[in-house]
Amino acid sequence: MTQSRFNAFSLSPTEARHRGAATLAALALALAAAGCGGGGRLSKSQYEQHFGSDSQAISKAIKPLITLPSSLEELVSELKLGEAQLHNAANDLDRVNPPKDIEKDNKTLVKGLRKFADEVESFRKAAEKRDPQLVQKTLAELRNSDALVNVRDATNDMKRKGYKLGTLAQ
Repeated sequence: MTQSRFNAFSLSPTEARHRGAATLAALALALAAAGCGGGGRLSKSQYEQHFGSDSQAISKAIKPLITLPSSLEELVSELKLGEAQLHNAANDLDRVNPPKDIEKDNKTLVKGLRKFADEVESFRKAAEKRDPQLVQKTLAELRNSDALVNVRDATNDMKRKGYKLGTLAQ
């Protein structure tokens, strides 16, 4: 015969509050993780919205490549900021769980953004040397970047699949 003990403290309101608080804390943590892309796959509209905020940062990052600043000092400063924005956007998109139909495109996009950020760093280093010919040469190479082509191809594929991607893909 098994005898169990009755514990009057397990019925106390204080104990129940602690269990309730722990349950709420666990639930809040799970919801926060889901909101950060840690839980479940994003829907198409969630991905579009997420990509939209990243595309604004990416567009700002490539601005000095389209409209060159007035001085090499300004170019170096803008490129340094652009590198960081490209890496941040790549890291952000790498953390999300995209819809299944664009999973490969998202991986290609992340890889391309990281490689392009590294190429922007090379361009910045050329600008830091204050050699206009070297700057022009690396700018020409950067504009013909394979990484940039991969980013464009990935976003074009997403657009063909019906995704609205904001300013980057336009």
